[in-house]
Amino acid sequence: MGDETVTEGLAEGAEDAGAPRHSSRDAARLDQLRQVTAAAGADAVVLTPGATLTWLLGHQFDGHERLFLLIVPTADAPVAIVPALEEANFRGVAPAVESVHLWDDADGPEAAAAAAFKGLGKATRVAVEPLSLRYMEAQHLSRELPKAKLESAESIVSELRLKKSDEEAKAIQQASKIAEAALEFTLRDVKPGRSEREIAAKLSSELLRRGGGGISFGPIVLSGPKSALPHGVPDERQMEEGEFLLIDFGTSFDGYHCDITRTFVVSGSPTDRMREVYEAVLQANIRGVAASRPGVTYDYVHKNCQANLRAARFKEFMTHRTGHGLGLEIHEPPSVMAGNTDVVEEGAVFTIEPGLYLEGWGGVRIEDNVRVTAEGCDLLTSSPRELRILGA
Repeated sequence: MGDETVTEGLAEGAEDAGAPRHSSRDAARLDQLRQVTAAAGADAVVLTPGATLTWLLGHQFDGHERLFLLIVPTADAPVAIVPALEEANFRGVAPAVESVHLWDDADGPEAAAAAAFKGLGKATRVAVEPLSLRYMEAQHLSRELPKAKLESAESIVSELRLKKSDEEAKAIQQASKIAEAALEFTLRDVKPGRSEREIAAKLSSELLRRGGGGISFGPIVLSGPKSALPHGVPDERQMEEGEFLLIDFGTSFDGYHCDITRTFVVSGSPTDRMREVYEAVLQANIRGVAASRPGVTYDYVHKNCQANLRAARFKEFMTHRTGHGLGLEIHEPPSVMAGNTDVVEEGAVFTIEPGLYLEGWGGVRIEDNVRVTAEGCDLLTSSPRELRILGA
């Protein structure tokens, strides 16, 4: 398939995925949130702008420095505190939220917050998202709900968002297609003398040009000894013949992210040691994908993935878990790691990304995205995994 055909196909998919969300689905998700919150023993859950609010309403809001909260009691109607400048956007995507308390910059949010929380005066347990609630928002909750204990909503959010629908999985797969097409185009520019920063900039531009919803994170483009830094930062270092080039990158589609890593050799011929390390990581990736199925634990997936890397000659070069969840956030539950005895369920989406990092020499990581099915799992990524030599 030619470059133009790929771009056209992705554009057609973008048009379909951008269609308006159905209010019936949003209402169902609101009911789910209320039921799971009640089952957790909380009187209400409070959401700030972020992935869970996006999942619920189908629209991404940015709170910035302004107070913006959705309060969902288990036994009453939802209530919102919304900056006046966001009123039209909010009412357009949240028709089920009839009680909306607005505030503007001149007056401040205090009166709106007091009115919104008035119905929760007797609440004793309120769930909040631990990684997104800011000190400013916590102050308002403490002032308006002095008798309430703030608890983590992590288990609530995980239960709602961990299993991806077919529609969500298709969005992640579409993001992967965009990302992989962008990578292949960018790899044409890889050759000795190119800098890491040049390749990172080219890849970022291609992700956007081909319909990506943004850059999930600054592309990690690391060459030679720097490829041994799992989360290193690309700079002006120029690639040299016969060394590793590690590229970790992602984009989103309809709000859902992909996260892919591939490792290459820049021109020249890889040494026997390079082939040995690469093959070990490749086999770990294959084993991890094969182990991903419903009914086993994430600990089981991790240990099966890493089994051959735990050999004496590689053990000291392992530095991280096998993978993490993907969705509206680039990192979200589950954590595919040792000790996680949670059971893998059908619909879960996560990465399989084993790696070996030899300080001062180089590193290899191969990362794919999988969705668990009734029989095993589907790969949402399709970029070749065998060792490739670029710019020869």
